[in-house]
Amino acid sequence: MIKFFRRIRQKLVTENKFSKYLIYAVGEIILVVIGILIALQINNWNSNRLEKESDSQLIGALITDLKLKNEELISDLEYGKSLIENTDNIIEFWAKTKSIDTLHLKSAINGLGDDRGFLNEKSSVLEGLTNSGLWKRLPDSLIREIDDIYRFKLAAVKSSFEKTTEYASHCKLNFLIPNGLADTKLNTVEIHSIVTEKNMEFISSLEVFRGGIYLLNNRFEDASKGIIELTENLTIYQSEL
Repeated sequence: MIKFFRRIRQKLVTENKFSKYLIYAVGEIILVVIGILIALQINNWNSNRLEKESDSQLIGALITDLKLKNEELISDLEYGKSLIENTDNIIEFWAKTKSIDTLHLKSAINGLGDDRGFLNEKSSVLEGLTNSGLWKRLPDSLIREIDDIYRFKLAAVKSSFEKTTEYASHCKLNFLIPNGLADTKLNTVEIHSIVTEKNMEFISSLEVFRGGIYLLNNRFEDASKGIIELTENLTIYQSEL
């Protein structure tokens, strides 16, 4: 193709057809410019495609991270509900009979001293997202939702977890261990015998413990609801990239 245009140009020069040569030269320049513009357009299109693919992968990773955190919240919520049910039964039975029911007693004792609760609200995926160009391109509404989940709702869950586990440690050190109730080999009859002698202290501990679990469960539910809404909105945004 280049040789073809060169031959035309040489023919026009040798035939001394300057005007036609000038028109040809202008046309050749226009073709070059068009070629450059097309190449730039293709390059821009390819860059945009790669950027969208990268954005989609980041959004997908954040959705996965949120879903994993939500699974953890739901699991902890179910455990919290079982603790509430156990303590409610014992407290209600005590209110009616002034005696300690044995039906959920061992589970209640185990829950009362369970200070292993922990939630990691941090996210390496979120950190990577906030340091990327995508963070500046996200709609403000999505940024606010993401910020609300990680900085506030999950942080609130963590705070409640810390308070609940702190109280569980207090119960373990000041009630369970001094009364021999930290021994996991004790059967229900043995536990009942010990708790009956400390019934008021036991019931009071359960009531405070139950209040903390209620608050924790509410924060589980609030965070889980927010995560579900956020993942739906992120999925919509991802599909429109």
